[in-house]
Amino acid sequence: MVYHPFRSLGRYVMAACAVSLVAVSLSAQKPATASVSGSNPSRADIFLGSTYFSAHGTLQPAGIPYTSISQGAIGSYAYYFNKHSLNQHLGFEGVYTNNVVNHASPSDGAVGISGGPIYRLSPVNNITFFVHGLFGAEQLTGPNSKYPPATAEYEPAKWGFGLTAGGGMDIAMPFCNHLSLRLFEVDYRYSHVNFGPYAGLPTSAPVALGGTTDLNAIELSTGIVVHFGHM
Repeated sequence: MVYHPFRSLGRYVMAACAVSLVAVSLSAQKPATASVSGSNPSRADIFLGSTYFSAHGTLQPAGIPYTSISQGAIGSYAYYFNKHSLNQHLGFEGVYTNNVVNHASPSDGAVGISGGPIYRLSPVNNITFFVHGLFGAEQLTGPNSKYPPATAEYEPAKWGFGLTAGGGMDIAMPFCNHLSLRLFEVDYRYSHVNFGPYAGLPTSAPVALGGTTDLNAIELSTGIVVHFGHM
């Protein structure tokens, strides 16, 4: 996997925020007839997209760092059951993420299955913001053996505990009421995985060292949202 520093991550987030501010500004200039009074928000949303997983953590006590994963997929289902107002809704979301290119290879990877509350705010017809807090299971593979002090080390996939918190912005497609573009979703993911007793260093063969990982990551996602039903 190729490591991407926080500089690239910061540029992406700044660009996404700039686009969102411009979109909100333009929408605010529309007449009142185009406001939320004419909207008909969905009851359920399905999101399918791609992700970039920026990992920051090490396998302890060996001290071998995890690397970022530039390829991944994400899918989620959100159901809204509480209507605070015409444009504010509370619901429950289930999320599956897969940032593993080849699960059988000795390389870094992360899979997550989580669920929790989601809060949706639609200030105008075509723009929706959301925040969510999720908890569930995280499966980690690696870290990649090319980093010292190990020369031929990898950890097979193991499941552990995970937390996710973040949010994003959707823009409705002008040609279809049932589709939106998720311009960005930014999530913080924490994973704790125990790979078993520590075997020690050095290694000269592809072996699992064992140990524990407390991995912090920023996950950036984008894709398509499909809407079902009405509130």
